[in-house]
Amino acid sequence: MPKITLIGAGSVVFAKNLISDILQFPELSDATLALMDIDPARLETARVMTERVIRKLGVKARVEVFSDRRKAVAGANYVICTIQVGGYKPGTVIDFEIPRKYGLLQTIGDTLGVGGVFRGLRTIPRILEIARDIADVGAPGCTFLNYTNPMAMLCMAVDHAVGVPTVGLCHSVQGTSQQLAGYAGLDFDHVTYRVAGINHMAFFLDYKYRGQDAYPFLFKLLDDPAFTQDKVRFEMMRRLGYFVTESSEHQSEYNPHFIHHGKEVIKKFDIPIDEYLRRCESIIATWKKAEAELIGADGDIVVNPQTHEYGSFIIHSMETNTPRVIYGNVPNRNLITNLPHRCCVELPVLVDAQGLQPTYIGDLPPQLAAICRTNINVQELTVAAALTGKREHIYHAVMTDPHAAATLPLDKIWAMCDDLIEAHQKAGLLGEYAPVISNTGRTRAGTGDKVLVSLEPVKTLTALDAATPVEFVLTATNQGDKPFSGPLAIEAGPVAVTLGGSGSAAGGNTLALPVGPGKTVSKRIKLRPAASVAKGPFTVRVTSSDPRVLGHDYVFKERRLVSGAAAKTGAPVEVRFMDNKLLSAQLKLDGTVLELAGRVLDTAVKIDEGSPWTASAIELFVNSEHGSRLRQFFLLPREKGITVLNRERQPFGKKTATAAFKVKIDKGGYDFTLRLDLAAPGVEVLETGKPGAFFLDLIVAAGALGDAHSSCRVGWNGKLNSSATSAHYAFVIP
Repeated sequence: MPKITLIGAGSVVFAKNLISDILQFPELSDATLALMDIDPARLETARVMTERVIRKLGVKARVEVFSDRRKAVAGANYVICTIQVGGYKPGTVIDFEIPRKYGLLQTIGDTLGVGGVFRGLRTIPRILEIARDIADVGAPGCTFLNYTNPMAMLCMAVDHAVGVPTVGLCHSVQGTSQQLAGYAGLDFDHVTYRVAGINHMAFFLDYKYRGQDAYPFLFKLLDDPAFTQDKVRFEMMRRLGYFVTESSEHQSEYNPHFIHHGKEVIKKFDIPIDEYLRRCESIIATWKKAEAELIGADGDIVVNPQTHEYGSFIIHSMETNTPRVIYGNVPNRNLITNLPHRCCVELPVLVDAQGLQPTYIGDLPPQLAAICRTNINVQELTVAAALTGKREHIYHAVMTDPHAAATLPLDKIWAMCDDLIEAHQKAGLLGEYAPVISNTGRTRAGTGDKVLVSLEPVKTLTALDAATPVEFVLTATNQGDKPFSGPLAIEAGPVAVTLGGSGSAAGGNTLALPVGPGKTVSKRIKLRPAASVAKGPFTVRVTSSDPRVLGHDYVFKERRLVSGAAAKTGAPVEVRFMDNKLLSAQLKLDGTVLELAGRVLDTAVKIDEGSPWTASAIELFVNSEHGSRLRQFFLLPREKGITVLNRERQPFGKKTATAAFKVKIDKGGYDFTLRLDLAAPGVEVLETGKPGAFFLDLIVAAGALGDAHSSCRVGWNGKLNSSATSAHYAFVIP
């Protein structure tokens, strides 16, 4: 006499079928049925319905009713789950309304996509509570039969977090196998099939009629203009070669090929947008009538023949050792060999007194495995978010969803997820998740809660003199939500430094710099080196005993000096990338006019005025001798149009002849000449009529270097993705 517990027994329509199926087996007719639901009214309806089914069948089963889940599970041999967390309102409505505001449409939204992700997030905690109750107080070997969606996510979470014997049950395999027989005009009694994949995206690897391949009947329907059913699934069969188990309305939101392509495609494939909302509203509107039919008039009740739901067959096989094959959702432990380990797969499962015994499939056809993996990615990330409490994995799950990724850019996906999280939390459907760095996919803890500290000299350094303190700007940004007060320590090498402008006793090398949460504070400090440094390298860094502090090093290096004489005759400038001369040029000075002429290797010249550093360009930096007038220019390699932009990416110098950049492009790159007046307005690195020393740096960005390399961005210092700082590379002395 097994004890069978139904969690979510208030899903009375489904519960009636399950209970009727179970009690129509003579060997199970004396079972104890424990009904549990959080809705007292629904639970009472379930009790009345169950007692009337028992009387109608004339069996000796017992009914127990519980509002306490743990008590309902205690001693159970089987636990059947049919819960829905959040209900139609607010749960399902939130899942549909917020994505719709962002332009993302859904049909069902209960298994994958953004609706499936958030249904999973609010359901996984409750499913794990049930599984832990089974582990703690269920009978030894108690089996968990889950009917709740999102099926794969929930079963995967149970396997990863608890590990009780679990099978996810869906009716799509048996339902679709009968549908296909109807479409093809076949007698289902002579149909055999083999199915494997993941829930709602398993495929009929074999579909046979009287032992012969029946797929030709199905492919013939593709050319029949009178056949207009199941358009999405038949289109997927046309492209993949195999028929998928779950309905067209589901399939349309599991891949990127339909909904987001617009009204014409939606109409062509008869895709019912918002279908699940309409179903829910219909059920709610007709519930009273359905309830009366469920419990029967005057105590009488209609008990239908056994359905094709697997739940009763599993229990009967395990209790009587009757071998059966059902299709179930189980952990992938080398069952489908080209799908991820421990994802949730749907395939044939042998059931007898030994329990659930999944069968080995091997490799799916590669195209089927590939499309399954796009869905598994979402499932795994949703489970990771639920089990770890990491908010970033919610974003990751939705950004990898095929339908969401095809419909929305990443910033909209992030904003939509934020709105969904907030709405779920306000409704009490989601707990707290670890915060992320704003508008990113990285947890704040350990990364976004740091205090970032940097040091930059007020003036560009050419040497360090022990007799002259050097003024730096110390900047600290507190990214966290807790205040920071220090201490900060200034370290240097190979020569030590002390704080203060006169003498080492002015303050040692530590200071306090209070910074509030989310704030940035800058402070000028003076550092006195213990000895003079003419060439470098010389490094100054900020450290702290507070582990939140992350400091940038300031490194003073020897400059490449270009004398006035060399600048007048022509000084070589070369930028190398691996074995290639990316830029080869001559630098000259004509009074206050900088001349640069040479060649850039670039076999795919392309221009982007909005983000010039991402395309083909020369970035030129000039600064005054004292480092107080840093200027940045983008030189665009094109033969017509604007060729010089300033730091704000505005055209510069063409009207006033302040700057002129001319190029001639060929297949291997481009030759160029530049003239830039360093004393002209907008530059003013030198004074008019007074040639003097200045700093110079450049970065070369190329679209491609032949067949060997794609785009690159290299500085004069030879570093990839280089960026200019106050430590410019060349010091030109006229």
